[in-house]
Amino acid sequence: MSITVTVEQNSHRVGIRVVGSFDFSLFNDFRAAYSDYLTGYQELIVDMQAVEYLDSAALGMLLSMRNSVSSETDIVIANSNAFIRNILMISRFDKRFIIT
Repeated sequence: MSITVTVEQNSHRVGIRVVGSFDFSLFNDFRAAYSDYLTGYQELIVDMQAVEYLDSAALGMLLSMRNSVSSETDIVIANSNAFIRNILMISRFDKRFIIT
């Protein structure tokens, strides 16, 4: 379980890659990953390609991120597998995030 951050200054994008289980054990790391980028960026991309498991705490962390980041910043949840994408859609995250 880990989180890595990449910043593209020229395109005003921040990428946050989550690996393994996305659960409460990543609470502090996930918050730290985006807390320096609350304003001034057009897009935050949460790459879920390597996420094997997602629980309700992870959903709460994503919502907390949405509430903390500027409303002008798009948050993209990218590369999630079909099971996780289904959880996101059932939870109506497509209303607050861009899901690709």
